[in-house]
Formats: sequence, structure tokens, C-alpha cells
Amino acid sequence: MTERNIRTVAIVGAGAMGAMYAQHFASGGLDTWLVARGERAERLRTAALTVNGDPLRAEVVDTGTDSGGRTADLVLIAVKHHQLADAVAEVAPLVGEQTTFLSVLNGLDSEEVIAAAYGADRVLLAIALAMDAQRDGTAIRYRQPGRLALGVGPGMGTTERLAAVQEALDRAGLAWVAPADMPHEMWWKFMVNVGINQASAVLRAPYGAFQHDGPARSLMLALMAEVIAVAEPEGVELGEADLAAWDRVLAGQPAQGQTSMYQDVLAGRPTEVDIFAGRVVALGARHGVPTPYNQTMQWILGSSAQ
Repeated sequence: MTERNIRTVAIVGAGAMGAMYAQHFASGGLDTWLVARGERAERLRTAALTVNGDPLRAEVVDTGTDSGGRTADLVLIAVKHHQLADAVAEVAPLVGEQTTFLSVLNGLDSEEVIAAAYGADRVLLAIALAMDAQRDGTAIRYRQPGRLALGVGPGMGTTERLAAVQEALDRAGLAWVAPADMPHEMWWKFMVNVGINQASAVLRAPYGAFQHDGPARSLMLALMAEVIAVAEPEGVELGEADLAAWDRVLAGQPAQGQTSMYQDVLAGRPTEVDIFAGRVVALGARHGVPTPYNQTMQWILGSSAQ
């Protein structure tokens, strides 16, 4: 065992994804904590969350009152983007010299936010792929946990920290891949989210609507095409191979499954349209690239949240 081996995991975010990961880490023998503060921590303690029918085995830790003496070897942040700043602050009492951070947030910049607070060498690049967890009240259910793509990037993370996280994921029974070009993978996931998340949210449509030719799929592809267009002047090459890779993932999703943004719309929660369409529109303005489809998404989904 080296000093980098991961024994304790703190997870910020008790939604479908965070709870699913927490159950896996706890089942793998890692000391696993759900991080919250105040009333939210108390609600989690009394909620009796279940994952696929089994009680969630992670301990709730209120970092405002009872974090003394604890240090997390790994912090996994699984909140919505508008909650990121609070999450970064809430976990601070658990951060030690060896703590590594993993963000499974959508968008392109959560790692930079975490790095600004705790140092870039602590932060690995990561995206969550092909998981289908959903939360209904206190019940979290999933059919496939998907896999994590993770790695280091320019100035971000270290190979030693990456190896330790990979070993912890193995113990937790979570699949992972280590792409050679993680920045490209993150842009690929951004392209996917801009397409499927926004189209499903505005159309109130499950994955099945996008698995065959028709208006829903056409909208998804039009949104993704604008990401490809703005990525090029950013120095990122996306193209047909990346669209084909998404089609392979999409084909494996349950026809009635719902994207996270579709779930947000149904539940009346804020969406992440600003980090999807908003980012594409801003990049388009910077580079002189038209982005009418994403502008429309920003108008529709942005106004629905007001």
C-alpha cells in the first residue's frame, strides 16, 4: 500500500449519479461518505435512500459539524453546475495533502473551478458515460452503471493519482477507460450533452426518440453540428467518427430512459442550458460561427426556468 492508495471517498451530491457511485464504493469496502451541511445533511440522514432496492450504505457527514479528524483520499463531485461553488466549499474540511478530486459534472470547466481552489495537480479529468441512473423520491435505480473515462491533461492531475483512482474503481466494481486524449473526450461528451440533453428536454422525449431517423434525431444532430463547428477554432477536431461513437452508445440506452436534463425539466429543477447552449453561443460569437439551434435552446429552456 502506498500513500496514494485510496481508502476513504467523499461524495458531494446525493442525486441519482452520486448515490449510485456511493453504493459502489461502499460495497467495494471503501469508507464512503455523503457530504452535506445543515438541513440538507439531516434530510439525507432521515431519507433512507435506496439504490436498486438496497439501503444506501454510505455515511452522511455534515462538514459544518462532524468532520473533525476525517480526511478524504478521493473527493467525487456529482452536483449540478450551479451547485459547484457550494460543493467546493463544503468539502474543504475533508481535504488533506493527498486528496484527489474527480468531477463528473457536465460541461467543460468544473475541473478548472476545483483546481483554482485546491490545485490543478489534485484534479483528474473525467467524464461519466452510458449510465442510466434515475432518482424517484428516495429510490435510486439503474440498469447499467456505465463507465468512467478519466485521465490527466495539460497541467491537470498526475499519473500517480490516476493509478490510485483506477485501483479504487476496480475495487468498487466500476468500469473505467483511460483515453490517450482526455481533452478530446471531454469535448466529445460536451457535444453529446449539447445534443441529447437539450433536445430531450425541449421535446420531453426519451432516448428511444433519438435512436431512429426523424425530427427528434435531426434536432439532436443539428445541435451537435454547432459544437463541431465551434470546437475547430478552439483547436479540437470533432467529426463523423465522434458522431458514430455516440450512436454506438445511444443504441445501448433503454428506449424509455431519460436524460438528466429531461429529468430536471419534469421535476421543475433548473437545467444546465447555460453551460450547454450558453457556452456554444458564446464560442460562436467569439469565433464568428452561427449557432442558431443552440440560441433557440437557450431561449426556450432558459425562459422555462424563470
